[in-house]
Amino acid sequence: MKKIFGFMAALSLAAAFSAAGHCGEEWPTFRGGSARAGVIPARTATYVASGDVVWETHFRQPIQSSPALSKGVVYFGSDDGGFYAVSASSGETLWTFRTENWISSSPAVYGETVLFGAYDGKLYALDKRGGKLKWRHTTHNGVASSPAVANGYAYFGGIDGNVYCVDISTGWLKWSYKAGREVYGSPSVSGGTVYIGNHDGKMMALDALTGKLKWRAIVGGPVTACPAVSNGMLYFGSWDGKLYTAEIKHQAVIRSFDSGGSIESSPLAANGRIYFGNIKGTLYAIDAKDGNVSWTVETGARIASSPALSAGVLYFGNDNGSVYAVDARNGAVIWKTDMSGAVVTAPAIGPDGIYVTAADRESGALRYIK
Repeated sequence: MKKIFGFMAALSLAAAFSAAGHCGEEWPTFRGGSARAGVIPARTATYVASGDVVWETHFRQPIQSSPALSKGVVYFGSDDGGFYAVSASSGETLWTFRTENWISSSPAVYGETVLFGAYDGKLYALDKRGGKLKWRHTTHNGVASSPAVANGYAYFGGIDGNVYCVDISTGWLKWSYKAGREVYGSPSVSGGTVYIGNHDGKMMALDALTGKLKWRAIVGGPVTACPAVSNGMLYFGSWDGKLYTAEIKHQAVIRSFDSGGSIESSPLAANGRIYFGNIKGTLYAIDAKDGNVSWTVETGARIASSPALSAGVLYFGNDNGSVYAVDARNGAVIWKTDMSGAVVTAPAIGPDGIYVTAADRESGALRYIK
């Protein structure tokens, strides 16, 4: 079933939210949580999507914002400057909030608040039920970074070269750190530390309470993908084509793996392996202990999409507009389906399906695949 909607809500909010409770599990932010694991916990991962498209909603401009899912509502931004709340069960638009520029930042839902950045230089906080503005925090340039939320604070990077920590209840700045070059990437927050990269090839570890630099690693190219934290290790990719492993305790990079192509896909660490894609269209699974390749999948087009894992299956997209389901054990392609445009975003995992956004030259789409 295919539906095309404009910019006005097609359902009343009361009816929509009363029907929204079918989604019991949450994917409230980019990659599922503040540590950016990209994984549904094993106790809740009970299904494998079959590849069947339940509904598809089209919008007038491309979508480069990865969706978030909370209480039966999907949230994301668009190149048209609109931020959308869409019913997870029907694809109907519930409400829209207009910014002054395009949005590639992925939202974070925290309590009754949804936060996201825009290229108008602001981080926005909206009431998640009706889209009313709570506050906005202004930076000195665009905000492409997807905020991470932890302990009542939102952490994000700015194209102005700063990393910010903002109080979610008030929008007041707690601290900022001058990173140098542009910060397009999104942070991970774990163990009281904020991990984030910049365009100078620096991966920084900042104290979450004070913003003080704890340590940093400098690599051979910009770091725009979000790092992943797992079992005392930090994993991150770079435009130099390498996937780096840093030991957090010793504050040092201990290994790198050369994928042969720029890495813009955020790595996923699970089951003793690291999964990520590169600009040449290869999805890699490498062993977390020794960095050796376990398997690869060739897709034929750039993979900027960050993989998500549920019930042993990896879901991701590529620039050809294909969405893949791949067996995480051996790399076997379970199914592939095509969107209406390039998939540069990360899927959101729901309790009985996945939500994927796409961008072609003139329009965008949100698809629910079950």
